[in-house]
Amino acid sequence: MFFSSDITLLCRVVDNYGDIGFGYRLARALQALRPDMKLRIVTDNIASFSMLAPGLDAHTVLQQYNGWFVYDWNAADVCTASFSAEQPRTILECFQCGYPDWLETLLFKTKCRDCVHVINIDYMTAEQYADDFHCLASLTRSVSVKKVNFMPGFTACTGGLILDGPFASDIPSAFACEHADSTVQALLAGTPQNFNILVFSYERDFMPVVRAFALFEQNRKRSELLFRLRVFVAEGRGKKSFMEAWAGAGKPFTVTELPFLSQTEWDDLLCSMSFCFVRGEDSLSRACLSGIPFVWHAYPQDNEYQVVKVQALLDRIKPFFVDTDAALIERYWRSYNVSLPGETEYGQEKLLFELLSRIHELRCGFSSFASMLRRNGDFAQHLISYLDGLI
Repeated sequence: MFFSSDITLLCRVVDNYGDIGFGYRLARALQALRPDMKLRIVTDNIASFSMLAPGLDAHTVLQQYNGWFVYDWNAADVCTASFSAEQPRTILECFQCGYPDWLETLLFKTKCRDCVHVINIDYMTAEQYADDFHCLASLTRSVSVKKVNFMPGFTACTGGLILDGPFASDIPSAFACEHADSTVQALLAGTPQNFNILVFSYERDFMPVVRAFALFEQNRKRSELLFRLRVFVAEGRGKKSFMEAWAGAGKPFTVTELPFLSQTEWDDLLCSMSFCFVRGEDSLSRACLSGIPFVWHAYPQDNEYQVVKVQALLDRIKPFFVDTDAALIERYWRSYNVSLPGETEYGQEKLLFELLSRIHELRCGFSSFASMLRRNGDFAQHLISYLDGLI
């Protein structure tokens, strides 16, 4: 168990909170499996980390938190002294973030006393290469530094996804409801009969979305007089454009602007929704495991390469639905992520309305997809098992 008992986790924050969100979730999952493990977290943005982890000091370059040592990536003198005194045994390099200059020196310019294993934890993707690259070795500049790729993913040929908190349960929504803290309970107060939608998205034209929401509420009220739609809008890049569209449409339904939530609060809230719009790696993985119908807004890329990633995930999801529902999900996801030729605002509105109107049928498919992901096993457990096998 040597290489799994001393771990250094490296994480650079590229897109707000998703990168460090994954790192924080992984740290907690590893600690739950190995409570006596020594864990050092090195990040270039402790301020972002502290937003997710209550009690972490955003301004301290070296601190103990939750039994871990948390270092500022840029505090070269402090880090050099600490890591020279105790050489890292296993390094988790999150999302090809590279090494700080001081660690580069320790690994490759100062002779390592013992072998160091670097595990490159790559970005999550449903593309085939995740299966192909999982546990594939990479060369380094030193025979004492051994590196391998470890892929999160959606098949049993990858490391799978982190199964923690409500997402380890067969019914995440029930677990979250039972264990939700006071902040989440207060946000959801008065909503037992409501249809709750979470919106966490990048910037876009939200008018078709707002109109579809309004039409859906109006339609349901015809048969259910007490039916209410309530939309929870998360902090982030898409909030302003959503609120502008909602105001421009005359504020036709109830909207709650969310405060910034800790990671565990966010998990509980997401699992309490009826439908979700999510972005980012960590929130996408949670939506997939929740069993709740959702739409994924992939990070926009050059030449619209995000469509490749969206289609790859769609191809994993579609087998869990009847053909008509699979086609509906695919068409709306693609229209949400890229401007399709001839796709009007009305067309997008109609597609979303149809999705919402088939919520019960869709929930069965998304729930089956989530169950399959849990059967693939826990990413943290797979990682520990791999490290335990190293010699």
